Amino acid sequence: MARLVDIAAAFLALSSAIALYGLKHDTRRIESRVQAQERTAEKTEREIAVLKAERAYLGRPERIEKLARAQGMEPVRERQYVRIDGSRDDGIARILDKPDIDALPSDDAEAPQSAEPGPR
Repeated sequence: MARLVDIAAAFLALSSAIALYGLKHDTRRIESRVQAQERTAEKTEREIAVLKAERAYLGRPERIEKLARAQGMEPVRERQYVRIDGSRDDGIARILDKPDIDALPSDDAEAPQSAEPGPR
């Protein structure tokens, strides 16, 4: 009977060693995947920081204004604003004060301007 207990104990010890080896191998594999994902996340965060810096540089108003003027663009002038009814307004201040539409001077002599921007 003692021999049977010895064989069972040896079998359980061997089974435990095999199971422990399998768990250790799985743990190392999972750890390597996690480390790879962490490296990818860090790389992505660095790339995002670079893109944000580039966007901040490219979006500077003085840089955009210089490029726009080089292409012949100009700031919008008050005379380029057109009301929905097609008549031109002679100033932004009147729009902000919400005047009576009939009280505004109209340019009957001129045809209404289109809402398209000027030449480029």
